[in-house]
This record gives sequence, C-alpha cells and structure tokens, in this order.
Amino acid sequence: MKEALIIVDVQNDYFPGGGLPTWRPEETANEIKKILDTFRQKGKEVIHVAHHVTPEMEKLLPIMKKGTRGAEIHETVKPLPSEKVIYKNYSDSFVATDLKEYLLSKKIDTIIVVGMMMHNCVNATAYSGTDEGFKTIVVAEAVNTFDQEIFGEVIPAETIWKSFLAGIKFAYAQVKRVDDIINGNY
Repeated sequence: MKEALIIVDVQNDYFPGGGLPTWRPEETANEIKKILDTFRQKGKEVIHVAHHVTPEMEKLLPIMKKGTRGAEIHETVKPLPSEKVIYKNYSDSFVATDLKEYLLSKKIDTIIVVGMMMHNCVNATAYSGTDEGFKTIVVAEAVNTFDQEIFGEVIPAETIWKSFLAGIKFAYAQVKRVDDIINGNY
C-alpha cells in the first residue's frame, strides 16, 4: 500500500472572519495538522487542494476568489515548497485537475481525504477517488461542515457531519479516526 494525504480546501474563508465560517474550523485544522505532521515525518505524499470559484459561481457564493486572502490555504496546514498544490474550480478535486494522473505517477493506491467541507468538496473527492480505483479513507475529526437550512429547518452541523460520514462509510470509503491514521491502523 502506498498512500497520499489529500487536504481539501482548508482555506481562510472557512475560518472566523472569512466569507463562510464553518463548524469547528480551528479544531478540524489542528486534527489535520496532526496527520500532516506524521506524513511529513515519514516522507509520505501530501497533496493540498484549494478551491477558486469561477466568475459564474462567484455571483452565487462570493468566497475563495483567486488572489484574495480568503482563498489562501490556512496557515495551520500551509504547504511546504516540496508538496503538490492543486487548484480546482469544482467540488470534486479530480474534475479538470491533474490529481488522478499525479497519484498514478507516484504509484499511490490509497488516499486519505481530509478537509472542508464534508457535505461538498470532501465528499465529492472521496466518492471520485473510489470511482477512480483508489482505496479511500475519510478521517472523521479532520473534516467539517456548517449548519444548513432546508424546508425552513436548520440542520445542525454535527448532524450533517455524522450523516455524511455514515453515508460514505456505507459503500464508498472507510471512515477512520485521527489516531488510526497516525498509528498506521488502516
């Protein structure tokens, strides 16, 4: 098994003061950092993914505009010069990027997906990773979301988080804890 850590959209707009603050952003980033530090210490592959909205999407959701502070990767998980950074315009980190080709060039067969937000970009990336033939793992404490409304009811972030983790675990990815990843139990 040869794995890569894929850190999805840990960008300033998802933190307090940003355009779309999420649930537990600092805690989530700190959990990701634990895994990131382990991967760096062991010389394992790390890939950072950052979302840049298209002009059309910016009209609906004016966040993560290329060149803004909000679109920058958060300082907690800043890439090293040696680490791959992929910029995307869609929820799925595989769409219109070189992610698949890069993983294959490095002989990666397992991806560990963490980041923001579980209900959107993390979920889309994990599903595609499995569909593209990679063993896919999502790390529970290292993903987040935010409260969302439907039919006049606000669904708490924690409920959304649990629901998406349970859903993806059904048939698409393993769901592990941070300690599992740090200790190589996957």
